[in-house]
Amino acid sequence: MGQLQMYLAFSRSSFRRAAAYRFDAWTRVFSNFIFLFIWGVIWYGLYLDKNIVAGVSFQSMLSYIFVSQMLQGIHSAGTPLWEIQEKVRTGDIVMELIRPYDYPLRALFSDLGSIAFHMLTAVLPLYVLLFWWFHLQVPYTFSQWFLFIFSAILGFLIRFSIELIFGLFTFWLVETGGVEDIFYFSISLFSGSVVPLWFFPDWLETLARFLPFQGIFFVPNAIFVEKLAGPEAISAIFIQLFWVLVSFFVLRFVWRKVSQKVTVQGG
Repeated sequence: MGQLQMYLAFSRSSFRRAAAYRFDAWTRVFSNFIFLFIWGVIWYGLYLDKNIVAGVSFQSMLSYIFVSQMLQGIHSAGTPLWEIQEKVRTGDIVMELIRPYDYPLRALFSDLGSIAFHMLTAVLPLYVLLFWWFHLQVPYTFSQWFLFIFSAILGFLIRFSIELIFGLFTFWLVETGGVEDIFYFSISLFSGSVVPLWFFPDWLETLARFLPFQGIFFVPNAIFVEKLAGPEAISAIFIQLFWVLVSFFVLRFVWRKVSQKVTVQGG
């Protein structure tokens, strides 16, 4: 319990720090409006004179995009990749090694505090209003809501682990701009954040389903609009659980190597 209380203290500190910069919350709301408008116009043009595309109505597709932007708003409240890389480059990461806590867990709980503030102030109020205003599709059953929320949590854990892994690669790489490009390109393409996997060519969809990125946005989004339901939704969640475990073990492996590297270099 003492360890848990220590990590929860990081969450509370991060929550208060986010609350001190309220202007950031308003800028997130504004940027969400901009992106929603852009993607809404794009998909409206693609659906023009069509009621259903690939078995999905425009109303469901709009709900998919809104949920995707909502989840992206939540994810972006966490520590960005460049901050992790900067901490490695400046050597501040060494301080994390000598303190009596596990850095990956500390980073996770800190992100949860920041995410909680932005979710309560900049995300949920906005999207509750938007879904009510546009009469968008929402799950009708408790089980579907539960699967969506559980899937969204798993998606966040997958992204957090992969992002931290990429950030720690800075220990071995002098220039990390390419690493950032690969990470964000993979997220934007294979996660289904703006283009659902069912619109992909068959070969690209097959490739995407063998990668962990689909579990970040596509699975929870598809569950929300009931494109994934019943046994298919359960199967997709088990795949997410698999990638959570894989990414977690890879993160622990990389962090152990990083710790050994710092110890050896520091004597």
